Amino acid sequence: MLFSIYCTDSYAQKDSTLTIVSSDTILHIQDSILQKQDTTQAKKKKTFENRVDYSATDSIVTDLTEKKVYLYNQAKIKYGDINLEGGAVNISFETKELEAQGIADSNKNITQNPVFKQKEDEYKAKLIKYNFDNKKGFITGVFTKEGDGYLHGQKIKKVNDSTMYISKGMFTTCEAEEPHFALNFMKAKVVPKDKIVTGPAWFSIMGIPMPLALPFGYFPFTSEQKSGFLLPTYGYAANRGYYLRNIGWYFAINNYVDLALQGDIYTNGSLAANAKTNYAKRYKYTGSIEARFEDNKTGIKDTKTFAQQKDFSLKWSHQQDSKANPYSNFSASVNLVSATYNQYATNASEYFNNTTTSSIAYSTRFGESVSFTANLGESYNINTGDISLDLPSVSLSTSQFYPFRSKKQKGEPHWWEDITVSYRSSLTNTINTKDSILFTKEVAKTMKNGWQHSIPISSSIKVLKYFTWTNSISYTERWYTNSIAKKYNSETGLIDKDTIFGFIANRDASFSSSLTTRIYGVFNFRHGIIKAFRHVINPSISFNFTPDFSSPSLGFYNFYVDKDGKKVYYSKTEDGLFGSPPSGKSGVVNFSVGNNLEMKVKHGILNFFAKDKDKDTVTEPDKVVLLESLNFSSGYDLAKDSVNWRPLSINARTTLFKKLQINFTASMTPYVMDSVGGLTNQFLITKEHRLFKRQNSQWDFNLSWQFSQKKAAKESTSTKAPVSPTEQTYSPYVNPNEILGNNVDFSIPWSLNLSLTYSRLSSYVVAIAGYQTNKSATFNVTGDVNLTNKWKVGFTTGYDFINKEYTYTSIDFYRDLHCWEMRMNWIPFGYRQGWNFTIAVKASMLQDLKYQMQDSFQNRATY
Repeated sequence: MLFSIYCTDSYAQKDSTLTIVSSDTILHIQDSILQKQDTTQAKKKKTFENRVDYSATDSIVTDLTEKKVYLYNQAKIKYGDINLEGGAVNISFETKELEAQGIADSNKNITQNPVFKQKEDEYKAKLIKYNFDNKKGFITGVFTKEGDGYLHGQKIKKVNDSTMYISKGMFTTCEAEEPHFALNFMKAKVVPKDKIVTGPAWFSIMGIPMPLALPFGYFPFTSEQKSGFLLPTYGYAANRGYYLRNIGWYFAINNYVDLALQGDIYTNGSLAANAKTNYAKRYKYTGSIEARFEDNKTGIKDTKTFAQQKDFSLKWSHQQDSKANPYSNFSASVNLVSATYNQYATNASEYFNNTTTSSIAYSTRFGESVSFTANLGESYNINTGDISLDLPSVSLSTSQFYPFRSKKQKGEPHWWEDITVSYRSSLTNTINTKDSILFTKEVAKTMKNGWQHSIPISSSIKVLKYFTWTNSISYTERWYTNSIAKKYNSETGLIDKDTIFGFIANRDASFSSSLTTRIYGVFNFRHGIIKAFRHVINPSISFNFTPDFSSPSLGFYNFYVDKDGKKVYYSKTEDGLFGSPPSGKSGVVNFSVGNNLEMKVKHGILNFFAKDKDKDTVTEPDKVVLLESLNFSSGYDLAKDSVNWRPLSINARTTLFKKLQINFTASMTPYVMDSVGGLTNQFLITKEHRLFKRQNSQWDFNLSWQFSQKKAAKESTSTKAPVSPTEQTYSPYVNPNEILGNNVDFSIPWSLNLSLTYSRLSSYVVAIAGYQTNKSATFNVTGDVNLTNKWKVGFTTGYDFINKEYTYTSIDFYRDLHCWEMRMNWIPFGYRQGWNFTIAVKASMLQDLKYQMQDSFQNRATY
């Protein structure tokens, strides 16, 4: 049944009748007083502001004398944004109140307990009383969700839409009606979607009080940022003493920027400070800046075991929103660290990373054809101490344009109308030095700069329909601010090199022409499993000519006289960033042939054992790639008077059985080598009766398998293990699960990844008159498995068969404890040997409710 009530004050007159209706009876109410309307009354006052819709399954009783409606069995009330469901509900139109409770079944068990919903708030209770007028309510035995947690209360008084008071309640993040853990309190004040403030509170597990109490409790629910204290982690490190890590304060400055200040304190005097800020502006940019300083002291002071090391790191990340400007972009990725910073890192990826890179880039476009980029770059090798800086690197380029093509094209263009021209310019200033002298005066001597301009001109035309003829001319000019001068020093017997400051320019040009085509060969078979072979050949011949720019008359090269009185020529800008014009004339004819071989076989042969082969209705043959590429290349230099032939290069690549990747490269010379490894003008075929001799070769094999059981048909039991924003963002210490990560998916029972990598590099060494071979072979295993529907294990390991040692090995354990979780990471051997164990509440709002133990490699290491 469904009825609507919209009442006036005249409803309160006497001589009313009482009607009881069932589910199949039409309610008919007669009220003689209601039919006698007072014509002098101009306006009637409404009892309710909104329409009341109600229904029930068993019966609806309307008492006109008491001005009440009684609903029984699956009763439903809708009034504005309020929805109420329950077993038994009654509404009073005089007091504007409703009362709802459950009903007893045949076994005297209470069912259909009332559920009260208003907007996003929902309350499950045993008894609910609510006043429509003042919006006050009284709830007994409540169970409701607040934020990421659940609120239980014996009695709740709802003052208005923004305030409630609770008596004898508890708060938990466990959704069970009988929670596995909770914080209990005698009284509390609740501001929905904002906070809960309690009096004295105590912790309980499975309803058993624990000896853990708080003088008061405060639980914020707002989605807005709030400033507050960041709780630290504590423990003991064998070589640094007791510690507090990540203690600090979070500042929610405004909607655009925040700040977190944290520090580490050890009883042996070790200190660390960390500051990080995030900033964002919608549709403009986002970014973060983090600076960290560490004063690490290990061992006992005034003993040989004592060591002190100060380290720092600076990280900056900035991304521009694509909506901000479609033609310009600014980005930054800065990662600056000290030489020993990564030795103290707990993150495996940081610990094994020996090179850091940074880049700050800006790019824009002028019109439709001109592009501009500027970049500040840094590369630092922690092991060697080598550091390279680009301060800055700028480039300007234009897109290709057709200078001889008319704006109004008619018919097919002539060959000269297809000539394209473009311009490219690069300005670079670099510093390549050691970290030990980076901030000294000596670093100025390592600075190099230059400006290069290049103008490529090219055209491509079809010849005899099947050939493509491409011709190009390249002009390059380089500008430098210094050059060098060399002189033989007769006293020392060495060559003195001086730097001459002043503008200097050099230039060169080259010409190239190439002719390419593609040949297809198909061999079909009428019978048998093999249906066809397809062979594609890509022959190419090209000619590259470069004049001799080493003539002293051009001014690019100079010479000095050595001890034997011979002139030795050198380039004045041989140390320049963009090099020098080439010395000596070169005219090289290059030959290359590329091959691709495929085979078509009868459909179904490759997946004969597939489970669903009976459902396969495809009749087209299957394609099998036998050789993805097999390339041969060589060349002949017309400008040389001897040793004209270039080495024969061979490159091959293929994948067998969709698993085994094979790569092969080799370089072979047709000339005889002398005693120092140089090439003579004598062919091998005349002395050793063979065409080529292998200079070097390399084989690479990579075999990989991915196995996993399909997801379970039942609903996924994927467990998301949230990490609080502050912990994930500001803590330099990682989550204890390295393999499984934060999201643990139980819907995939198991997965296994196997890989086998083998590499063999062989090079001819003159000193031993033979080949020296370097080999490596590594077998890696990574995977995870569900031991039960609550236990999961992840692992990664490997073995190097050449060096006969295990690679980095790590094992993760995860246990789903419903509203809690247990995580453990174990590194059984190696330098990073140790373990990390955590039991914590899943909900991020109670992230600090956890227990941690660890035996880190840092607790034992002395650097």
